[in-house]
Amino acid sequence: MLASKLAGILLQVYLTVLPPVLGQLSADELAPLLSGLAERPRDADLEARVPLMTDDPTVAPLVDLQVFAPPVVPEGGSHCAVELSKHSFGVGSYGAPAVVPYIPPAADGCGEIGKWAAISLNLSSYSIGTQYDRLSAIYLSNTEIWRHSSAEPTRTGTIWNTVKDVTHFTPLFAQKGDLMMDFSNIIAPELLLDGVFDVVLTATFYAATASVPTPQTADLIVPLSNLSPTLPNFFTIDNDLGAVTNISLPEDSIEAFVEIFCSGNSAEEFWYLNTPDDFVPYFPASTGVIGKGPFREVQVLVDGKLAGVVWPYPVIYTGGITPSNWRPLASYGAYDAPTYWIDITPFLPTLLDGNASHSVTLRVLGQGKEPTINSNWFVSGSIHVRRGSSRTTGRMTRYEVPDLQSRTLGAATAGNETVWTQVDVSRELSIESELVTSEGTRTVTFTQSLRYTNEARYADEGWVQWVNQSTIGTTSSTHGGVTKLRDAFEYPLAVFSNYSLYTAEFGSYGSDIHQTHTRALQPPLGATYRSIHSVQHAQGQIGMDNWPGLRHAINGTGTTDQLFAYVDERGETYFRDIMAKNDGWVRDKVWGTLRDRNPPVPRNQIFGPEGGPGFRRMIAWDTGS
Repeated sequence: MLASKLAGILLQVYLTVLPPVLGQLSADELAPLLSGLAERPRDADLEARVPLMTDDPTVAPLVDLQVFAPPVVPEGGSHCAVELSKHSFGVGSYGAPAVVPYIPPAADGCGEIGKWAAISLNLSSYSIGTQYDRLSAIYLSNTEIWRHSSAEPTRTGTIWNTVKDVTHFTPLFAQKGDLMMDFSNIIAPELLLDGVFDVVLTATFYAATASVPTPQTADLIVPLSNLSPTLPNFFTIDNDLGAVTNISLPEDSIEAFVEIFCSGNSAEEFWYLNTPDDFVPYFPASTGVIGKGPFREVQVLVDGKLAGVVWPYPVIYTGGITPSNWRPLASYGAYDAPTYWIDITPFLPTLLDGNASHSVTLRVLGQGKEPTINSNWFVSGSIHVRRGSSRTTGRMTRYEVPDLQSRTLGAATAGNETVWTQVDVSRELSIESELVTSEGTRTVTFTQSLRYTNEARYADEGWVQWVNQSTIGTTSSTHGGVTKLRDAFEYPLAVFSNYSLYTAEFGSYGSDIHQTHTRALQPPLGATYRSIHSVQHAQGQIGMDNWPGLRHAINGTGTTDQLFAYVDERGETYFRDIMAKNDGWVRDKVWGTLRDRNPPVPRNQIFGPEGGPGFRRMIAWDTGS
């Protein structure tokens, strides 16, 4: 009864703080997420640890993790595990992916090829030394199937492991092809960068059972990539032209959905902290304020016409803003970046008009001028096509795609002592077609309704910054009145960063970050409806040496806590309440039906009463001998 009342209170608070608007998850969608979190196990709080310093005598490897809901797979059926790739990414690995042949598994227990109930990938990584976070991607037959980042390793070694559901890529796994893994790493002794990434990628194939049959997936998957056999396959986009793929779909295509991977890089990694161009001159060049504004839109165009957009979730990598914030608990999406779906089925009358090929363009637009973004974005995708038994025809009956609505405000006090900016953006989109297919005549609609606000405050010539951002919206499509795609999301983000002492001889910097990922997603193929609610609060500080030139972090503190909830339409649930501080675990509660498939950190690794000494559990004592 108490838990039920608490869930109700949580829901009322949530709806009060974020009043219902178009795109927000409904109360019915939020209720099971918040109710599940209210049922979390209780026990005494654990004591905090002391900071990890550079002279810490610990010799145990640090185990990092990103919280995720484990894939739902059949119980009691047969399955098999296959090692797909094993590689060390060290000297010479930048821009040089590991490429190995892939053959569909035929061993006993693997299930009938192409008829699997589920496919999951397990990525196990280890690194020892000093290294920045590095972006990685996995491709099968030139199609990206997983994008992730690395941990920033420790001098005593760091391990991280993540599992991903890739069932909707079944058509690719059912055929021979090449598996490519890019983990562009740089070994540079002059920069003290010596951490090599040792990676093992394993796939587990689950045979279909009576309770978990083969799900509906695409019949054909067309890559939207540069198709290189030896180089990373994502497009590197640094201008407003985007990247074009020429495609030709079968005439019996009846559905087509685009899945998008997108990541900001370099001056675009923290695009949401960038400053509108008109206000960059308010700051001295020495501060390093980056322009082009904080808003980004990833666009999908068919033959030059806008078909749909993505407003991406701001994934913060393990070295992002303040590295000590994310060790050992990474931010949501760091080891498994979210992807996004656009339904281009309304464009089938155009794509199947008899011409040999058509173009699909992936483009990123920001708020700057010539071009609108900095360098650069890594973008790729794939078209998931369902086929029928006869030629598809039809006509587009509605194309309502107004211009993006955007407004930028701002001002400064005398002498630019403080500066503020505000960016408000909205987008409405509605496309409809009548299709005649082998499954009958149907009306296909695709709609998007999106809202965005970014408020920034600056002090001390831009060395101190506050950002409060809200991204909210709904993407949906219906085929013959049946929902095929629903993606309702909210991505609130609040960042305070203080670099006032960054240029001091023994300088420091720090941040305080609140980040939420709330999303209700009905993918069009290969998976059932699920909803996720992740709330993280991280704060920390880094101290630096006085090394000439590029300086290095020599000590730091960091605390991150996270509440995570997952619910799907099969009744599967996963809830987690976890906290890390200064490289040690101080709390980890896991409950729900999927608990045992992704259990909590072992009790003897939790620091505090009735637990163990955490990361310091193995000490190399100097005996003086």
